[in-house]
Amino acid sequence: MRRRVVLAVVFLAAFILLFRLILLAGEFDTVVTAARFVAARDNHTTLRAFLYRMPKGGDLHTHLAGAVYAERFLAWAAQENLCVDLQSVVLPKPQCDRTGTVPVADAMRDQKLYDRLVNALSMRDFLPSSAMPSGHDEFFATFDRFDAVSGSHFVDMTVDQLKRYEAENVQYVEFMVSAWCRSERARFAQAIGEATEDAAKLAALEASGLADCVATKRNDLAAAIGKVRTELDCDASTPQPGCSVTFRYIVQIFRDNPPDDVFVQTATAVALIRAEPRLVSSISSGLKTTWWRAATIPARCRSSAFSPATCRSRCTQPSSGSASFRPPISLFTSAKGSRSRARGASAMA
Repeated sequence: MRRRVVLAVVFLAAFILLFRLILLAGEFDTVVTAARFVAARDNHTTLRAFLYRMPKGGDLHTHLAGAVYAERFLAWAAQENLCVDLQSVVLPKPQCDRTGTVPVADAMRDQKLYDRLVNALSMRDFLPSSAMPSGHDEFFATFDRFDAVSGSHFVDMTVDQLKRYEAENVQYVEFMVSAWCRSERARFAQAIGEATEDAAKLAALEASGLADCVATKRNDLAAAIGKVRTELDCDASTPQPGCSVTFRYIVQIFRDNPPDDVFVQTATAVALIRAEPRLVSSISSGLKTTWWRAATIPARCRSSAFSPATCRSRCTQPSSGSASFRPPISLFTSAKGSRSRARGASAMA
């Protein structure tokens, strides 16, 4: 009897051990990864390499132009024969005969000039000063400095970032971009100038050709995405790095502009989001430290289970104390009150 009890205990212990080994085998990769992470914590170089390779879900708030390295902008500017104004350290249009400007190409042969331009177009070596007291202000100031080159490299910037994201094992990204009709901006603002009610302003925009503007911008986006896929050989048997990253765009609205201009931007953004599934939301941005998500229609709101009305209350609330322009709720409906047709978001890449 005693022998049977001993054998039963031995068999039970063996079964428990075997069960635990099976569980450990199923979690072996997790255990090894956790151990390597702990071992890498005290070595910054090892830790960076570990995190660089680690799979990442997504980057949901990326300034496309702000994410590109300054070195890339300088290379593109040199190819386009742009010049730099050394007094304000900005890249103006090709006006190299102006006093105080030099060709950006000169920086490719002058290390001091190159370093100065990299610092000016990025946050590298930034130190607060009386002229620029905060890193926040310096970050946004750089956008004006490289605007002359970034505006003509939408496709190149997207390709550049997708390659970087795939190298860092990122699966999804949303790029913040501008998407209004610049040539129609003044005319649209003038068209709504006499209106006082939001619905009347929207009706005036629609009568002035808002739908044509939206169609044009949607076609431009489709053409740009096609070029991105071509640059990366996404349809080839051996696509280049970057094709595996799913990407969307967010339309940014500059809230520091005059109210009528902000209204035009917001109306255009919302109409574009309804028309183009690869534009997933809009966001209000500017130099003020208080900011808020504006006129957002998340992708989940496009399913049949949700309507824009369901999400608008949580997507259009300003932060406490914000004095910025608030897009009217009426922009989520047409002048006649009809809502956009719910649609499921489709993949961009």
